[in-house]
Amino acid sequence: MKNIFQWVFVGVLSLLSTVSPSFAQNFPNKPIQIIVPVAAGGGTDLLARTLGQKVSEVLGQPVVIENRLGAGGNIGVEMVAKAKPDGYTLLVSPGTIATNVAVYRKLPYDLLKDLQTVTLVGQTGSVLVVHPSVKATNLREFVDLAKASPGELNYGSAGMGSPQHLHAEFFNQLAGTKTNHIPYKGQSQAMTDLVGGQLAYMFSPVQNALPYIQQGRIRALTMAASQRNPNLPQVPSLAEGGYKGVDLANWFAVYAPAGTPPAIVKKLNAAFVQVGKTPEMKAKFEKLGFEPFFTTSEDGTDFMRAELVRWARVAAYAGIKAE
Repeated sequence: MKNIFQWVFVGVLSLLSTVSPSFAQNFPNKPIQIIVPVAAGGGTDLLARTLGQKVSEVLGQPVVIENRLGAGGNIGVEMVAKAKPDGYTLLVSPGTIATNVAVYRKLPYDLLKDLQTVTLVGQTGSVLVVHPSVKATNLREFVDLAKASPGELNYGSAGMGSPQHLHAEFFNQLAGTKTNHIPYKGQSQAMTDLVGGQLAYMFSPVQNALPYIQQGRIRALTMAASQRNPNLPQVPSLAEGGYKGVDLANWFAVYAPAGTPPAIVKKLNAAFVQVGKTPEMKAKFEKLGFEPFFTTSEDGTDFMRAELVRWARVAAYAGIKAE
C-alpha cells in the first residue's frame, strides 16, 4: 500500500511539473487586462496605454486598460492582488505602491506576499523648484535659507504621504532642515499655488514643472537625482550640490498576482523588455518625460524591497500617516 501511495505522489508531482510550461506555451490565448490605479490622462495612464498597445502586438492578444481609482491607488492594487494568478490581470503602478505601505495604517493586501513584480519600467525625474520670490538661486542658498528660518518655508504636495511629500521630508532629513508641508488633492493644485506664490517650493515631476520653468514662472534649483536630466541640462544634480548617491525619482513598474506561474512571468517580462528596447518606444518615452530601464522580475523585486525600507524610515522620521 505504501508503494502505491508513493507512486501516486510521484505521479502527481510529475503532472504538476508539466502544468506551468504547458500553460505558458499557450499563454496568452485571450485578452490581458492592465489595471491602472490612477485617473485616465495622467502620466501613469499614458505609460500603461503606450506599453499596452505594443505588448499586445508582441503577444498577439488585445491588452485592455482599466482605471480603478480610490484610496490613494489602493483599490486598484487590491484588485490585482486578489485576482486569479494566471497572467491575464496585471497592474501598472507608480512608486506610490511602495510609499503607501509606509504611510497607510492598514492596507487590504500585503505588497510583497500578494504581488509579483514583472518588471520595472522606468522613471521620471523629480526637480526642486521654488517661486521666484524665494531668495535662493542654488541649492546651497536654499538650504541656508531653510536653516535660518526653520518651519517658515511652505512646500506643497499631491497629498499626505504622496511622493512629493516624502521626497521633501527625505531631503529635510538629509539636509537637516525643517519646512512646513501643505497637502493638496493633486499635483496640479499644488503647482498652481506654487506659481501663484502661495507656496515657497516643492519637489515636482519634471514633466509637470517644465513648462513653468521655461516660462520663468518658477525657478529650478536642483534635480533630485545623482545626474542631470536631459530635459533640464542646465539644472545641477543633488550630487553636484554635495548630496551624492541620492535619487528621488518617480518610478513605475508592472505587477502580476503572486502565484502566477514563473514561466508566464518570464514570458510577460520578455514582452515588456522587447517593447521597451525599440527605438519607437524610446522616442515615446522621451516625449512623455520617462527614462526607461526595464529589468528582470528578480531585480524589480529587490528594488521594491529597498524602496519599502527607505520610505518606511522617512515616514517614521517625519511622523507621516495617511488614513
